[in-house]
Amino acid sequence: MESRISRIFLNVVTCLLMAFVGVCYADTSSKQVGAAPIIEPFVLRADLNEADIDTGNFEIGVYVGLLSMEELTSTVLFGVSATFHATEDIFLEANYAISTIEEPHSSQLNQSDLFTDDELTMYDLSLGLNVLPGEVFVGESRAYNSALYIIAGAGITQLDKSNELTLIAGLGYRMIITDWLALHVDFRDRIFEREIGTGPDKITFRSHNLDFHAGVSYFF
Repeated sequence: MESRISRIFLNVVTCLLMAFVGVCYADTSSKQVGAAPIIEPFVLRADLNEADIDTGNFEIGVYVGLLSMEELTSTVLFGVSATFHATEDIFLEANYAISTIEEPHSSQLNQSDLFTDDELTMYDLSLGLNVLPGEVFVGESRAYNSALYIIAGAGITQLDKSNELTLIAGLGYRMIITDWLALHVDFRDRIFEREIGTGPDKITFRSHNLDFHAGVSYFF
């Protein structure tokens, strides 16, 4: 009698378990059917033809621009540069530039203060830092690497047969056209001491001379 009751009890428990499993499976299936389908994002990336700096860390360039000297007229400036890229963001740049000195018609300088030599020569060494690297997009399928950089250094300005210590501060913009060619636009403030007058009337003042130039450079 007891064994019969046990068998009945086991059968009842088995039926309940099977019913519970069936309900759980049906509930899970209904949730899967009712859930929104997962949409995989599809991103189409254009194959941009980007120009990177070549494996060389050296760069040589030529440039032309305007030099505006305090109390003098603006004159054409010609120069060459040599740059060593120490890291991706830091570089050393040496410059050599020539120009001429021209006094304005309404010069504040006395006739005795006229320059005896109108040739102007400048050479300097500066440290540069790329602060805003980026890209310039042309159309939909072409991008050029670029960078905005700041630069500071010191050099010598040969002015009227004298050598003046010159401090330099400025900024520039570089755009890489190919893996060996780049375009530059630069602005510099060249600061040095100048003397005006003779004898007891001679005064010395700090002269700010603005240099704006553009050029091309070659990486190797």
